[in-house]
This record gives sequence, C-alpha cells and structure tokens, in this order.
Amino acid sequence: MGRKIEGGIKEHQDLARFAASSADIAPKDQIDLMARCWFSLTHGRTEAIAHEYVDNKTGITEIVRITGSSEHGIATIYDQDLLIFAISQWIDAKRLGLPTSRRIHFTPYQFFGWLGIASQGTAYARLKEALHRLKTTTIETTIRANVGKRTRNRVRQFSWISEWEITEEEGEVRGIEVVLAEWLFESIQDFHVLTLDKRYFEIHGGVERWLYLYARKATGGANGTWKETFKSLYKKSASQQAYKHYANALRKLVEKNGLPGLRLEKTKSTSGDDMLLMERTEKREAIEARAKLSTPKIEAQLALIERTPLEDAWENVLELMRRHLGEATTNSWLAKLQLQGLEDGVLTLKAPTKFIADWVSNNYRFKLIDSWKSVGQEIHEVRLIADGKNKAA
Repeated sequence: MGRKIEGGIKEHQDLARFAASSADIAPKDQIDLMARCWFSLTHGRTEAIAHEYVDNKTGITEIVRITGSSEHGIATIYDQDLLIFAISQWIDAKRLGLPTSRRIHFTPYQFFGWLGIASQGTAYARLKEALHRLKTTTIETTIRANVGKRTRNRVRQFSWISEWEITEEEGEVRGIEVVLAEWLFESIQDFHVLTLDKRYFEIHGGVERWLYLYARKATGGANGTWKETFKSLYKKSASQQAYKHYANALRKLVEKNGLPGLRLEKTKSTSGDDMLLMERTEKREAIEARAKLSTPKIEAQLALIERTPLEDAWENVLELMRRHLGEATTNSWLAKLQLQGLEDGVLTLKAPTKFIADWVSNNYRFKLIDSWKSVGQEIHEVRLIADGKNKAA
C-alpha cells in the first residue's frame, strides 16, 4: 500500500506549518483549563459539561458549555495530552524566537516519546480516536472574550481541533498535522500558561489528573497552600460520579499522597464540611535524589519542582516585555529584578541598585502591571526594593 491521507488540511492550507521539536520540552498547560475541568474524566461521556460562575477578580459571570458527538463523545482529560504537547511546543519555540502557528506538524514517535509511552499499535489507535474527539467536541464560552464592554458577554464557539490529517506510508503513520483552536492559540500568545511536572503523564486516574492540574494553579499564592471543600471540587471537576463516590476517591488520594510535587490533607471547615488542603511540597524528592547522586536529569527535575507558579508567571511576563520593549531593553532593566513575593495584590521586586529600581518604577510600572494581569495575576501595585530600602511604585 502506498501513501494514504486520512482527514486532510483543507481550509487552513495557507496557514504556515509549524514543525514540532523532538527536544525534551517542559510541559505547559493553559491556565483557564486548570481552573475548572473542560474535559471528560472518563471515556464515552456524551452528557454536556457546564460551568457558570462569577469571576472573583472581574465580577463578570462566565459560562463554559462543552458537548460532544454521539459517536465519539466529549474529549477526555487523556486527549488533553495532545493539547499540552502543542502548547509546550509553542512556548518553547517563542522563547527561541522561532515562528509559530496553530497548524502544527509532528510524528507519532515525537509525541509518544515526549509522553514517555511505547509506540505500539494500541497507542496509534488511541491517538486517532483522540483526534476524532478533539475535533468533534464543541466548546462555548465567554472566557477570554477580550472585546468591548458592550459585547463582553459574547459567546465564542470552537472545537479543540479545527482540522487534522494523518499521512500513512506502507501502512505506517508517518506524520500528523492539526490546526488547533484560535481561542487557545490567542491565550498562548499572552503566555497564559503554567509549567507542569513531567510526571503528570504517569497519573492514571481522571480524578487524580484533574486534581493535580487544579492544585498546580490553586497553590500559586505566597504560602503555596490552598484549601477547598470536597463539594466545591466536585462541582468544578464536572464529575459524573455520585458525590459520595467522588468524596471517597478524594479520601483515598489523601491516603496515597502520590501527586507529584504536592501534599494532600483532609481537614474540616468551620461548619464541619470535608475540605482538602493542597500544599506544594517544594523539591523534597529531587533534593533527596541529589543528595545520593547529582545528574543532569535530577538537576532538571529539581529546577521544575522548585519553580512556583509565581516564578512561572514572572518568566512569562519577561517574555511579554521582550516582545513589547525588545530583548536588549528587557535584559538591561527588567531581567535583573528578582521576585520577592506577592501579597494582597502588591508585587515586590528586588533591584540590584537604587538607580535601576527608580528607572523601572518611573518607566515600566504600568507595563509590568498590565503584563502580570495578562498572565492571570491580579496585580495593582509594584514595589521595588534596593539596598535594603523600599520604594513603592
């Protein structure tokens, strides 16, 4: 059998093709997708996923409604791995100054190798099924509808994948191309992402996977902890389980405490409701490994575990500033600042000299605040510290 093409890129043929790298790139996920579950936790779900809530920062009511076809169902949290792969490729390419596109080309070998799974026949079949679900799942949402106030409640509708194509030669898959949702691509342009632990892909259960993603975002505060009731987590996860079974699953996760880089503890609210305390364990496993034997792999894992969501955000802010101000200006003034903390909307940065602190305060304060907001952090004040003296911007 010769060359065979299934699917086919038609509408977006004029879109420049972005080729994925085979490098071991750190996984990234879009922040909005971590705040509530946008994917089915199990295979075969056809019942719609719906979220409606008031955003605490903006006071705006946001909606999310996700439906799937009767044939394929809603895209699962395991199908999301392909989106995480694409997002991670984009971010790495942008950091290197390479041109990017939402039309991405990759080989199954690259994808499976990045996930750390074997390239077997069943893996190819699951990948093709995931492509079908990502294409036939429909999302309607008001989130990130960055338009004028009069039309702010406009609903955008899209599928995770607009088009896809698989090329086979002699019965073997040689290449895959997908065109991903413009809504998703727009958010990546603003670096609205967080870094994940590579061990995320070793998590098997759907509930565990979503809880890791949620905790990774929720523990981004100064103390690295977050508490929430079981019932609230149940609602945000959009689980189809009965609540008592979901709550029991959370209790088992607390007993196991196996989520990478996180510690779970069951507590009680003042009204007696079950609550889950999530805490970033910071580097413990990697530090123990380093004490035994330091290798490049262990050092890379340590750097990932030590990095907090706030540090991720700062890295993304610097990338935005490089786009707006240029590489030389950003490196000369902003890249020399050090994160000190974020509390009650006040971001504290440390400058090596008072001159740099004054210059940044006078020239880049508003740009910094806007950039922090664009990556999902509500900053209303920047404080520069230099030579032991505070200078509030």
